[in-house]
Amino acid sequence: MVRYILSSVGCEVRLNRRCPRCFKANGNIHSGLRQRPISDLKASFVSQRRMRCPWCGKTWTLRAAGVGSGRYRSDRLRGIGIILYMLGLSYRAVERFLPCLGVSGSKSSIERDVAQAGQKAREYHYAAPRLRVRVLGVDGTGAAMAGLDRGVLFFTDVKRGTLLVVEPLQETDTQAVRSHVREVFAAMGAGELRTDEHSVYEGIVDEGEHRLCLAHWKKSKGKRCVDLYRQAAADKHVVAAGAMRKLLGILRQKPRGPTVPPGLVRLVRRYIGCRKGLLWKINQLLQHVERTWEKVSDDAEDATNNVTERIIGLNLKIRAKTMRGFKSPEKVLTHVYLSSFLRGEEDIADLRKVI
Repeated sequence: MVRYILSSVGCEVRLNRRCPRCFKANGNIHSGLRQRPISDLKASFVSQRRMRCPWCGKTWTLRAAGVGSGRYRSDRLRGIGIILYMLGLSYRAVERFLPCLGVSGSKSSIERDVAQAGQKAREYHYAAPRLRVRVLGVDGTGAAMAGLDRGVLFFTDVKRGTLLVVEPLQETDTQAVRSHVREVFAAMGAGELRTDEHSVYEGIVDEGEHRLCLAHWKKSKGKRCVDLYRQAAADKHVVAAGAMRKLLGILRQKPRGPTVPPGLVRLVRRYIGCRKGLLWKINQLLQHVERTWEKVSDDAEDATNNVTERIIGLNLKIRAKTMRGFKSPEKVLTHVYLSSFLRGEEDIADLRKVI
């Protein structure tokens, strides 16, 4: 469970005589304290006073903490609206819910708050110190934007289970994806690149540094194996069906050996000369399994890229299914970083850093 920390509205105005224009620290009090009405869960007014610089004539306002310049809603109320939206409500639904708490806020204001908080969360994410990444997980997904499907590329630290970078790139844009992955791999000092079997990720790094996700590899090969088994059984091809059962057993072996098992080698040799129909399909599958066997990750802790898939689902896909689409690529990125920020560090999310 994540604990959210929100701003509180201060009771006193801290006297600051430094001029925001000429930066001289001898400003004069220009007015007395006055109470300005605000919208908040606990406070109805906020204290503020005017100051004036005798050198440049600049006047400015000092106010108690917890309310931004020119705002009638407190930072605490803005944080509540952001949390409600990020938990799944629409902007209009948040607007309708806030009167239940005795406060108000328009849907356009809430949308603006979410966009600004997302931008600050993105800046805060990039300002954090970079640690050396042992395994760099990469995967792409689509994001609906005003009726269009655009690609988004996620980079994660598989060992720490954290988001690293998100970029608006389509996996079909081979040159851009390879260039960016190579750049991030070098910047993070990664020792291994872990992806699915998409051809766009081939040849980016040295062969020994690129490993395939075990879960994705087993799922795709197992599904193809089952399909060919059913086809062979329907065609009364007993030998081919038996070969597919053997292959399925090899794929399900635990622990999985780091080298190609002898049973798989025998199956490949048996069908290596087949060039037509069902036997040709079996030949292609067997050769592909043999060719990629040693490229699959054999990490004892976690040989999959499930961390990247999980981060994509939690930070983008779940929300995207409940809305008609984002309005721009910028909103996709800020939403992802804000969602990641709200998941907290050590189960604490301090919204004062982004509001």
